[in-house]
Amino acid sequence: MLTLGTAGHIDHGKSSIVKALTSIDPDRLPEEKERGMTIDLGFAWFALPSGEKVGLVDVPGHQHFVRNVIPGLTGIDAVMLIVAADDGWMPQTEEHLQIIDLLGINRGLVVLNKMDLAEADWRDMVKADIASHLGGTSLEQAPIIEVSARTGAGIDSLKAAIENLARDVRQEDAGKPRLPIDRVFNIKGSGTVITGTLHGGHLSVGDALTILPRGLSAHVRGIESYKEHLQRAAPGSRVALNLSGVKKDELERGDIIVRQGQETPLSRYLDADLTLLPTVKQPLKTGAEVSLFFETAELPARVIALEGREVIPGAPALVQLRLDREAAATIGERFILRKSSPAETIGGGRILDPAAERYQLKNAADRLARLAARRRLDADSIIRTELSKTHFALRRGFLRAAALNEAALARTIEAITKKGDILLKGEYLIGGVFWQEQQKRLITSLAAVHQAEPLKKGLPQAEAAAKLPLPPELFAALVDELASQKKIIRAGDVLALSTHKPALSGSQEEMEKRILAAAEKDPAAPPTRTELLQSVPEASPVLRYMLEQGKVVELPEGILMTAAQYRATRQKVIDVLKSKGQIAIQDMAALTGFSRKYSIPFLTRLDQEGITRRQENVRVPARKLE
Repeated sequence: MLTLGTAGHIDHGKSSIVKALTSIDPDRLPEEKERGMTIDLGFAWFALPSGEKVGLVDVPGHQHFVRNVIPGLTGIDAVMLIVAADDGWMPQTEEHLQIIDLLGINRGLVVLNKMDLAEADWRDMVKADIASHLGGTSLEQAPIIEVSARTGAGIDSLKAAIENLARDVRQEDAGKPRLPIDRVFNIKGSGTVITGTLHGGHLSVGDALTILPRGLSAHVRGIESYKEHLQRAAPGSRVALNLSGVKKDELERGDIIVRQGQETPLSRYLDADLTLLPTVKQPLKTGAEVSLFFETAELPARVIALEGREVIPGAPALVQLRLDREAAATIGERFILRKSSPAETIGGGRILDPAAERYQLKNAADRLARLAARRRLDADSIIRTELSKTHFALRRGFLRAAALNEAALARTIEAITKKGDILLKGEYLIGGVFWQEQQKRLITSLAAVHQAEPLKKGLPQAEAAAKLPLPPELFAALVDELASQKKIIRAGDVLALSTHKPALSGSQEEMEKRILAAAEKDPAAPPTRTELLQSVPEASPVLRYMLEQGKVVELPEGILMTAAQYRATRQKVIDVLKSKGQIAIQDMAALTGFSRKYSIPFLTRLDQEGITRRQENVRVPARKLE
């Protein structure tokens, strides 16, 4: 389906051309009919001889309503630039062409209207003048069709030219439906209705929606396109959606409808590639206030130059657009900038990063390099630059803000992963260089721990993970890979370099003997950690080593026993359980000499090991005892 927009100077007959094609008057507002002038967007449609439907978006021609022109021209497939034969090229013809060119609309035709009001030789002069203005623009190759909306002359030729345009336009279903709202109204008995041009994918009755940037939820109650009720709307068509779950007053032009679960990021900072029109007389200084137009939205913004202190007319420049509220833009989306005083279009370009962070000089070099690489806006450069920014991303929902077909995106990712530049780890994509850097960081962290505390078994995984900017799944994959390469080892929840072998020095061996002697001094009243360290000062590293090596066992409440003591006492308890089937705390005194202070922690440790379990006031076997 083709959506065709009009453009051109006031009184050159845009609305009359639409009416001649469709028999629909696009001027719907009372004040438009009263003044005989288009003020806001108008909509109409007609069927080509082939049966294909064409939606028409009619825009105002007066310079005071240019802010209503841009929303009408974004999202269209092609444009009709209308010039009156008796007037010729006029100021708003020029500004509308600038907008068309900045929006990258390269399909279209020129309609030379009011041919009945000008002689043939005059019309030839006007056509030559039009051709000179179109030179070097996106409409340079557009045909010029002579018509008279008043008499109907040439309308059939215009329809034939539109049919040729329609053959060249096929909207791709990328699986990412996006519908910028251009009208919101109520219909009695139906409720909230919005209209817009759907692109990026299809929408169906019953679909769950999110309205951005507001975050509101809604459902599609009904769909109408070109006066037909549909169950499913195709990309490229003008649609009216009857929504449930939202009120008219909650929505406005500029809001964007997407399918729930396919929300694009919101940001107040948009990094962009901007070109000021060569006709702009002064450079645009950084911090300048402008009006930003993208899709159907109009937002106040400040322009921050990223490559100097100003933007020079006619030369592409990387900038950051700072907004006063969050916006839901997409990668590669076209935009227009206008100034309010004097009111004029000054330039436009494409959004490179719709989820940027506030620009800071300290990371300027990396950002500029990434944005320069993204200027190509092909799948390969977008994928690589996104991962150079985020380092890793879940594959599901990756690059939701790019209008890339999911299948094509998957193919490009597969091709890049084969080169090793990007790796697929579980559900994550991660930059190959970044992955290697994280491996080195982990190895360096372990080496530092081993050097600082050579007796320490290693670094607990939780502490190691906290040193790396990785989610748990990626950290686990990193450890698995290094372990499989035998660069690190895992002992329980502790990581160490495979070359690390904790060993005591001569003086530390003497301290170990003192610790064992202190633990064995009174078997019926083993020391706590605090008591032991008071009796053997500065023994903490050696004690930790002994605990990790299993030479000493720590019970709840910090009670310490030698491994031999613990094993012998545990076996005594197991023997009682085998013979009697249970053991009480009071039995522990006769068995071990322990008071209640030591019996309870010892039995609690057996509970933790799964040897016993508490049953009222006794312990019973938790499993079959060998």
